[in-house]
Amino acid sequence: MPTDNEIAARRFYQALATGDTALVDEALAADWEAVPALRTGPGADGWKKSIDHLRSVFSGLTVTIEHVVASGDMVAVRAVGRGVHVGELLGVEGTGREVEFRASDFHQVVDGRIVRTWHLEDHFGIAVQIGCEFTRGA
Repeated sequence: MPTDNEIAARRFYQALATGDTALVDEALAADWEAVPALRTGPGADGWKKSIDHLRSVFSGLTVTIEHVVASGDMVAVRAVGRGVHVGELLGVEGTGREVEFRASDFHQVVDGRIVRTWHLEDHFGIAVQIGCEFTRGA
């Protein structure tokens, strides 16, 4: 049986997977903090904007939670997203390529809402899949 903390974490990813940003308000505390900070702005509104952006960049976006570990006020989640790259990302216009990206997050939950999320994502893997070119520095 999932804990309230795990349910909050699962809602976080369900919002991304479905585009139902109403779930964000159920998952996040009003003063939620993302570490590192989101480019789309702070708090729940920033996460909602990130969801809209990612769903516009990746057609058919799916999110699969592979592992969840809950302990005390912390919930660790390992997830994988998949979609077709159709919008601009990292300076690369949509390529039509199928992309898979992995993320690991540590969510701190208080009173059934996530108050802080530490996010690690494989940006390099995404960049390679969409065809970013890298050069060696001198």
